[in-house]
Amino acid sequence: MMPIVADGMAAGLENRVVMLVFKCLAVGGGFLVGYLLGYGLAWALNRWVFAYKAPGQLKSACAILAGVGLAIVVALFVFGEGGRGLFGGGGPAEGTGVTAPDDRSPTPPPRPEKKDDPPPPQEEPLTPPQPADVLVHVTILGGSDVPNDDEKFYLIDDDPSRKTFSELKDAILKRQAQKKGTVGIVIHFRPKNAPSLDPPHYSISQLTRWAKETAKVDVTFAANR
Repeated sequence: MMPIVADGMAAGLENRVVMLVFKCLAVGGGFLVGYLLGYGLAWALNRWVFAYKAPGQLKSACAILAGVGLAIVVALFVFGEGGRGLFGGGGPAEGTGVTAPDDRSPTPPPRPEKKDDPPPPQEEPLTPPQPADVLVHVTILGGSDVPNDDEKFYLIDDDPSRKTFSELKDAILKRQAQKKGTVGIVIHFRPKNAPSLDPPHYSISQLTRWAKETAKVDVTFAANR
């Protein structure tokens, strides 16, 4: 039994010695690489910056400082926590019985539906607007149908006499006072000599604005007449 234990201890000591030698060689290699890099950097500075006027001690000092700095970095890596993964494996020790915690939270069970839950409220259908009881058909003219720019843009129903906006308003208000129920305006355009629609001619905009804001009359657009 004792020889087996002694052999195990010797093998473990040998492994630690070999590992220590490797780490020291790594530190020495880091110093050598840093020294060469520092010397090259000092040479470049002396050539491109100082125009070969820098003292020789500057190159030696830069090389030594760079070598020592890189050697310290390598030493911190191989003799610190990083050295475990490099030379001895960085995973958890086998046989310790320690398992990584499971970060996944358990899925909550589905919420059972309650039979006594009230059904969702039903949305009431929107009531469509009622059509007007009396419709006034207004044809808006444009182009050569309005000669001499006399502002008489409007025809009412089948009356061929053109009317100004003021005359049109009086006629609609009179129709509204005589008839029972709601009054609506249907706007028509002729296939030719129609007013501008984009942007709308003021003969259109002034009628629709007055009908909606002042007379409180619904306005719709129909096909060309």
